Amino acid sequence: MKVTYGNGFAMTRPGALLVLKDGEVVFNVPDKSPAAIRAQIRNLTKGLLASPDQRDFDVEHTLIDGVYTRTLFIPKGSLLIGKIHLKECVNIVAKGDISVLTETGSGRFKAGHVAVSQPGIQKVGFAHEDTVFINVFRTDETDIEKIEAQVATTEYAEDLICR
Repeated sequence: MKVTYGNGFAMTRPGALLVLKDGEVVFNVPDKSPAAIRAQIRNLTKGLLASPDQRDFDVEHTLIDGVYTRTLFIPKGSLLIGKIHLKECVNIVAKGDISVLTETGSGRFKAGHVAVSQPGIQKVGFAHEDTVFINVFRTDETDIEKIEAQVATTEYAEDLICR
């Protein structure tokens, strides 16, 4: 079975980040070192950003008493790459089934799963089912655009320093 995700990201090509194994889509990460995984995520990000097939997902923002939630609705079969978190946050899988890869490892999570992401983490996800994924951040800001700039970026800190 060959499945492609925009710009030639076929799961059957050598070195593909996503592969079919025993009929399931899984992350292909032979070198589990954080640096190697970050490099794979960066390569995937560059490729997907260059793809004409990229799309935005529906996002709902909620702000109440210093708590900002970002609720993402991810259709089944979607591959997505999040921004790099600048602040610690709580992650909640409110609905569905999703595999997530970060430089600290990977896992498959179903509705009800709750975890904490540390600053500097970027996630890659593959939705096995329609999924609702929520990030929860603490902030004193009330403007959504300013909050998003506070909590996430597209570049790692060391990349900015090297400029």
